[in-house]
Amino acid sequence: MGPGSGPSAAVHPVSTSGWAAEGDGGLDRVVHGREREQRAISAFATGVDPTTLVVSGLSGIGKSVTVLAALRRFEAEGCVVRVVRSGSARPSAQGPAGLRHLDLSAWTAPAGPDGEHRIDPDGLMSAVAAFGHLGPGPCLLFVDDVDTLTPARATWLQHLADLAYERGWRVIAAARHVETPVPDDVDLLELGPIDEVALGRVVGAAAGSLVAADVVTRLHRWSAGNVRVALELADGLSVAQLRGSAEWSGPDVVGPVARRAYRGLLDRLTPEETARLAACAPPRSGVRRGTRQTEHPLLALLCRERVGSPADVEAAHAVESVLDGLHLDDLPGLPESEHDQRAIARAVGVVLLTGTTWAGAADPWRYAERVADWSDHLWWTDGAADDARAAGARVAAELVTLERVGRLPDAARLRADLDVLAATSGRHWVSLCIQVRAHLLLGDVAAARRLLDGSRVVEGRTVAEIVARDVAQARVALVEGRAVDVRAHLDHASRLRPAVEDWLPVRGLRAVVDALLDGRVPDDVPAWAGSASTRALGEYAADLGLAHLAVGQAEQAAELLTIGLERCSWSYRGRVHARADLVEAVVAAGGTRDVVPDRVRRLLDPPAVPAERGSVDAAAAYVRTRALLAGRAALAHGVDGWLPTVPSPVSLWQRLRSLTAFGRACAVHGERLAAEPVLREAGTVARLAGVPGWRARVDGAGDDLPEPLAWDRLDDSEREIVRLALGGATNAQIASAAYLSVRSVANRLRSIYAHLGLRDRRELVERAQADPPRWLDDSP
Repeated sequence: MGPGSGPSAAVHPVSTSGWAAEGDGGLDRVVHGREREQRAISAFATGVDPTTLVVSGLSGIGKSVTVLAALRRFEAEGCVVRVVRSGSARPSAQGPAGLRHLDLSAWTAPAGPDGEHRIDPDGLMSAVAAFGHLGPGPCLLFVDDVDTLTPARATWLQHLADLAYERGWRVIAAARHVETPVPDDVDLLELGPIDEVALGRVVGAAAGSLVAADVVTRLHRWSAGNVRVALELADGLSVAQLRGSAEWSGPDVVGPVARRAYRGLLDRLTPEETARLAACAPPRSGVRRGTRQTEHPLLALLCRERVGSPADVEAAHAVESVLDGLHLDDLPGLPESEHDQRAIARAVGVVLLTGTTWAGAADPWRYAERVADWSDHLWWTDGAADDARAAGARVAAELVTLERVGRLPDAARLRADLDVLAATSGRHWVSLCIQVRAHLLLGDVAAARRLLDGSRVVEGRTVAEIVARDVAQARVALVEGRAVDVRAHLDHASRLRPAVEDWLPVRGLRAVVDALLDGRVPDDVPAWAGSASTRALGEYAADLGLAHLAVGQAEQAAELLTIGLERCSWSYRGRVHARADLVEAVVAAGGTRDVVPDRVRRLLDPPAVPAERGSVDAAAAYVRTRALLAGRAALAHGVDGWLPTVPSPVSLWQRLRSLTAFGRACAVHGERLAAEPVLREAGTVARLAGVPGWRARVDGAGDDLPEPLAWDRLDDSEREIVRLALGGATNAQIASAAYLSVRSVANRLRSIYAHLGLRDRRELVERAQADPPRWLDDSP
């Protein structure tokens, strides 16, 4: 369409809003994964060369939003006029926010032989000039929806660009396809697929739900990284499917967005190419470059529709597949697997992993009597020798009993059998998590660490295995006091399966790490917690207790830890650490002279055997527990008496625990001079250990420090009475020495107690021992 071929007419405004305010059109949304492209667009908009920019890509790939976001990001949107529906009979121009829309149909010629309408470039630039001066810098004309850039359209765009440059404008065009070589003064920016991380953010924001990492991978594969196609696919999924709680293998139909995106590609295929693509199976792994079918999997479905072939969608509804993928919402509709020993083992493994009492496919506990039939499949992927299989059956029976009643029948035998299992290979990673927890509850952190160190490769592992390994690593990290690592492992597991955040074992770990890192008070116990296994509920209560202890809520901590150890005396943090938490919480909540309740003392029996406190950190927790139970007498040896006498030092985490407990014990017993430096050191160690949230516990201990007594405010006669009282004299002896009546001595002592803020003579003696007056040793 040449200059002057369109009629001249007045500009007809049709709206008063601009593109920058069009939230309903999605143009104001955040664009992810297009940093390089946005920089290139910004460089063009602010450059000095008289060039034209063509942004190309399939429909839905994000051409319009990327251009507009780039201009808005670099504050150039006030100089932009956007032309939409440029190939239709009613195109329009949208100015910046607050300016009217322009109807460009007056400069649009009737459709030509190719069915396309074209705008007269002279008329378009004259109409755009009606907007006036838009802002500083070069003004930009964004011609959207060019569709295929054929040679004829390229000539028209070049003419428009020449006219625009004469008027101080530059042109950006968005095209789906480029079929002609572009001249040197045209820059071509092709938008390819966005990466998985960016696509996950877009889909998650649109769905308002966390999206499982493998679901994002599948969406990315089927959409070929096309944002709008991925959103169309995600829109047809349930929340359970998005979170990975229900299976989704892929689409069996192609939606309208994808049809529009692939319309041009499909029309260009010959019948032979169409038949060949229809016969290809859609790829089941990442996007592979090389063919249209592997780059655009939905194109194969369109070809199948065209030739009348049924869609080939992978279905995975077997119990074992559902459990391996942790698609636990699919379990209620599946038949029970009474005779499938592998499925039974998977169900037991998932129950032990999640802490639930029901696995959907069948109640796993009904098989407890026949544990030897399925335990091989629980521990290994390819079986093991007879002695290891026998040990595996015994370990499974022990842990099932622990799960159901919270007690461990034979700890020594479990320890020996775990050593046998540790020497085998081909371990299933759900069993890895179970064995790690078993080693931890027996106090053998070193063995748990060795198991994890031998399981670093993740290729070929199922979702359940990868999540199980992360949970196992989080548990070990928490026992070792590495709160940041705990959070990292839990975040990785929840990205793969967001539903793990609802498991009680994970909720307990989250509560502790949030308290240690952020000082966050734990949330209320969920209403459905009672449906968890006895072991899981006990461990959860113990974790919540530690979290409350970390933020200085000793009473809640003592209550939860008591309940937790009553339900599961062998928690994953081991009896030594859990009991140390309980005693510390009870002593902190009970005041100076209150004894440990009998209910708590019963939980401390039988004592932990030496093997349970073999590690340096477990020894530190054990020594701290004994010191707390000893009361004031344990303060005589200083802080060194609260730490084990071993060559290697304890971890910063356990040193922090011992310093805090000793400092608080000094505070409640009035030993201010001894408490202050220890608590200052504890605050420093909390920062070094990476648990800043523990400062609430340290600061709470500092709050218990009594203020120095105002000894110097007593007059000489009051000082004499105090000196005699501290020497052990009775009221009668004081009366005789001070020439007072016994009644007067009692009244004077009550006055002294009130003046010093004390309750009785016993507290007077205790405070004088901790903070003696300077004049006490002076001669009368």
